[in-house]
Amino acid sequence: MNDKAQPAITSLEDTMLVAYLTLKGYTAIPWLSKDDPTDPRVSFDIYGKQSEIEAHMQEYSSNQLVGIQDFCRQLKSIKNIMYNMKRIDKG
Repeated sequence: MNDKAQPAITSLEDTMLVAYLTLKGYTAIPWLSKDDPTDPRVSFDIYGKQSEIEAHMQEYSSNQLVGIQDFCRQLKSIKNIMYNMKRIDKG
């Protein structure tokens, strides 16, 4: 695989995992899934090498230590994005 290849995309709905991955430097792009029109769900596309994302997901599952204030701030930001997307969709 050459270095100029497009990064892999991993789609997630778990806001705590998304917050952890963004703390690790990944970009998370939100999008609205309307599989169920009565309950639209916000998902996040995480961009990066699949193997590295999976390694960081394993760290998260293994209770890797992170700064609690940094994590809480990032989680709040992710949830704000999620709520704003849902509110705009209802608009």
